[in-house]
Amino acid sequence: GIGDKHVPWVHNCKETDFVVAVDDEVPMRALRLFNEPIGRQALTAAGVDEYLVKNLDILGISGIGNMVAAIKFAKYNELTKDDIVVSIATDSMQLYGSRLGELGEERGAYTEVQSQKDLELLQAIAIDYTKELSYYDKKAMHNLKYYTWIEQQGREVEELNDQWYDHDNYWYSTFDQVDDIDALINDFNDRVGLLKED
Repeated sequence: GIGDKHVPWVHNCKETDFVVAVDDEVPMRALRLFNEPIGRQALTAAGVDEYLVKNLDILGISGIGNMVAAIKFAKYNELTKDDIVVSIATDSMQLYGSRLGELGEERGAYTEVQSQKDLELLQAIAIDYTKELSYYDKKAMHNLKYYTWIEQQGREVEELNDQWYDHDNYWYSTFDQVDDIDALINDFNDRVGLLKED
């Protein structure tokens, strides 16, 4: 669920086994299906659990993109009901209330016909743009960081090389900082009131 047009500096390419691209149109259409009343009716009529439908607003655009990527991954690997795929709901509709209104202005009122098309779009998710990475695919992806981060952003090539060639020392030292990072996140959340009960 990260990357957009660039490989993020903090992405550990050497431990990335799959890359899955998701067309922006899929999460945008699913956003309306999941949040417009007509879309929710279509989901319930299609047999989606009502409790799940009522809680789909926990997924924002990126979270939906991650869900679509997880479906593609599961299909690629021929997973069954006995397998588990874990993904991240990186955002929620709390961030996108105005975006839903903008989509209504851009695309018109959400209709039953459109909800059926959007439901079919999700049901037709396939393994296109899914790649299982070899060692050299991972290295090629890592090397894509050079232009963005070394040439454009002035990062040091030595650090880029450490990410690949001194992999364990570079990346695993971050894991030793988890408690400190969590404390910083909790402090930030306290200061902005993000997790305060009403």
